[in-house]
Amino acid sequence: MTQAAGPKRAALGVGWAGALLSLLWAALLHHGLGPSFRKGSWLEPSSFLLGDVPDELLPAFALLVLPCAALALAVAFTTRSVLARALAGVATVASACFVFYGLAADRVWRFFHWRWSAAAVLFSAVVALACYAPLLASAWRRLGWPLRLATYLPVFAFLVVYERNVTGTNAELPFALSPWPVVQVLGLELVASAIAALELGVALGLAGLARGPLLAALGVLATATFPLASLAAGSASGLLPFPAGSRLFTGAAVACLGVLAACALWPPRGREAWGRRAANVALGGVLAALPLVAGQALTRIDYTVTRDGRAQQIIDALAAQRERTGAYPEQLSELVEAGLLSEVPRPQVGFASGQEFVYQNFGESYLLEFSAPRWIQCAYNPPWQLDPGEELDLEDGEDASGSWSCPQKPPELW
Repeated sequence: MTQAAGPKRAALGVGWAGALLSLLWAALLHHGLGPSFRKGSWLEPSSFLLGDVPDELLPAFALLVLPCAALALAVAFTTRSVLARALAGVATVASACFVFYGLAADRVWRFFHWRWSAAAVLFSAVVALACYAPLLASAWRRLGWPLRLATYLPVFAFLVVYERNVTGTNAELPFALSPWPVVQVLGLELVASAIAALELGVALGLAGLARGPLLAALGVLATATFPLASLAAGSASGLLPFPAGSRLFTGAAVACLGVLAACALWPPRGREAWGRRAANVALGGVLAALPLVAGQALTRIDYTVTRDGRAQQIIDALAAQRERTGAYPEQLSELVEAGLLSEVPRPQVGFASGQEFVYQNFGESYLLEFSAPRWIQCAYNPPWQLDPGEELDLEDGEDASGSWSCPQKPPELW
């Protein structure tokens, strides 16, 4: 018993040493490749590595990211500590982010200053933890229910709050690190969601392999079709920041089948091992997907309540005020004074965001706006008001009726 404990402690120490070394490597790249800012603190980048590393991305990735990836691989083989493995994975993804944005897109970093550094770290954590979800789930299953809830619920709450509260159009909304919702859209809605779907597909494949030839064939088919169906649904509903095409579907299918093959061939093999892996991979995918689905559901509810409910109350009151006085009010508070509203509604966006509708009076027209999560900025224009006998001369594409404009396009830095 004592003899076995010594090598385990040594392996644990070596694994944690590798994880800490990978984190230091990522911190070095952040400090050395990021743009230097005037009057910056020691935590901010200083660009001291620029000029001493390759300017082209592929050589730079080979020189600067592969060592961290090798450390992460070594940590995975030397220790069973899931936390050490996950931290090494976070450091690897962060290193890739720092190299790319330090060499190829430094203007983004300069524009957002420290906020981009924080966003890059959060993005790396989201992606790496989604990848390590099956290993984390395996360790999570060994805990008692009190510890399971104590470790998962804070992560669940953080992701739901972040997903619901971040918008690309209102810098005052809590948890918005920058006007560019890179963590929310790229990290959570695109990469983490795709990884969770991949893991659920692979779990179906492993479960099929564990139950015989016929179900194995169905499982292999489900491995590819489940993530592809998820991508298609996300593209059709507008959750993806771009429409999914054939190249993305092909790449996703190949990646899913490749991961399934790796999980099936990794020793030990056999139905019992495949069954255990299927349970862990499925649990990891479910635990990763739950806060993402919940956050998206809440943002959709917020959007519907705000646009079709609370904003419509204001629009109806404005129309009534126009009908009564012949003019739109200068401020929305005048609708309360006129008895048309008990109070001015606020947008339902996020948790205690404190947002207000933005109203501008243009005389014969007005603009009513609110910010929604992601990069949605909604604006309403009322119908044109014509005097008796007056005809409206519209240009191509113009609409005389009242309408909402709620584009879901990324900012120029996308």
